[in-house]
Amino acid sequence: MIAAGAFGLDTSDTAPLIANARGTLSRGDLARAAESLVAAMSEADVSRLMVRSDDPFHILRAIDAASRTGADLFIAHTNLPEAHIDAVVKKFGVQMIVSAEDRLTGETPAEAATARIFMMTSGTTGAPKIASHSLSALMSRAKAAMHPGNRGAKWLLTYQPTGFAGVQVQLTAVVGRGVVVAPDERTPAGFLEAAKANGVTQISATPTFWRAFLMVVRPGDLSLRQITLGGEAADQSTLDRIRKAFPDARVTHIYASTEAGVVFSVHDGREGFPAEWLDTETQGVTMRVRDGFLHIRTPNAMGGYVSDTAQPRLDDGWLATADRVEIRGDRAFIVGRDDSTINVAGSKVYPLMVEQFLLRQPGVTEAHVYGVANPISGQLVAADVVIEPGLDPAETRSAILAACRENLAQYQVPRAFKVVDAIAVRESGKKG
Repeated sequence: MIAAGAFGLDTSDTAPLIANARGTLSRGDLARAAESLVAAMSEADVSRLMVRSDDPFHILRAIDAASRTGADLFIAHTNLPEAHIDAVVKKFGVQMIVSAEDRLTGETPAEAATARIFMMTSGTTGAPKIASHSLSALMSRAKAAMHPGNRGAKWLLTYQPTGFAGVQVQLTAVVGRGVVVAPDERTPAGFLEAAKANGVTQISATPTFWRAFLMVVRPGDLSLRQITLGGEAADQSTLDRIRKAFPDARVTHIYASTEAGVVFSVHDGREGFPAEWLDTETQGVTMRVRDGFLHIRTPNAMGGYVSDTAQPRLDDGWLATADRVEIRGDRAFIVGRDDSTINVAGSKVYPLMVEQFLLRQPGVTEAHVYGVANPISGQLVAADVVIEPGLDPAETRSAILAACRENLAQYQVPRAFKVVDAIAVRESGKKG
């Protein structure tokens, strides 16, 4: 008799769980696949495995099998080079790789399994770090999100399926007896087609995704109950556009990370979060600001990095983030990360703040701010913007630059400025 996993699946359950272009898979289908994987692990004495797939079916069966056996599970991004995957497999003694075709590696575990889930960061500044989590902590947040409107929901999987946010969406669907809708074509049009075909009711995505999605969705296309923004700071202009497009949906923006888990959710339609949350425990989490940076104390935090010697957890138990916070009135705002600042002759420019200013300008639908090298100042601010169809690029560019010169500090004004057709987006849903 195979032990029941964390999902409590039943092989006879015909309720749908995963929908993609190839059809629909039920909770019972997943239960049978997980049991088959458990049997294969038992036969080969596997206690440490890796799932490397963007298919929710393989990700969820690996998580369920690991929970049934107490094995360690590494969730790996599919876009990583083979050399990086090979190095992780060898270093940690991963014995099996789960994908469309499961295979044994011949490795021996480096240490005894402790029933951990190892998740990779997005790797925006180099090779991704690997954070250690317990499945119970990941599941507890999914259960905490189970307000009545999320039960039996159909979730569009917009995030990188192997990233923290993508896994959370999948776990939330499992816990709430919902459906994960996974499009094959990960473009705004492809996401919309899949959402309409499957009657999607909830979408969780980055603000970058939402700005592109709002360009293709039309009134009446979708009847959304829940809209969630995460992965990036939510700006007021995007929140307002979403509210106008979907007036009946509950709109939430969250702060979460691979390291800290889901920290807080904001439901009042305003960017930032209440400054009073920095003084009192909120949603089971305590926050503070030290030297301008956000610190967090939460039961959902990772156990630590297993791939990196520099740990963000401080001696007093707080988790130090790289996110800088500013207090304005009754609101606290994430203004950017120090590792993404642009240094203009000694003055720091946070790209996020300039992007949010650009997004408030008439006709701008997307903006990307970045630094370019300059022999005199070290760096200069550069910006690419996407504008509404039909606007004159030259006139719009002149108007935006005039607004920048009038309202921004001189060192914040973009010196290289382009109107472009589109801005590249990474697998994580964030701008490249």
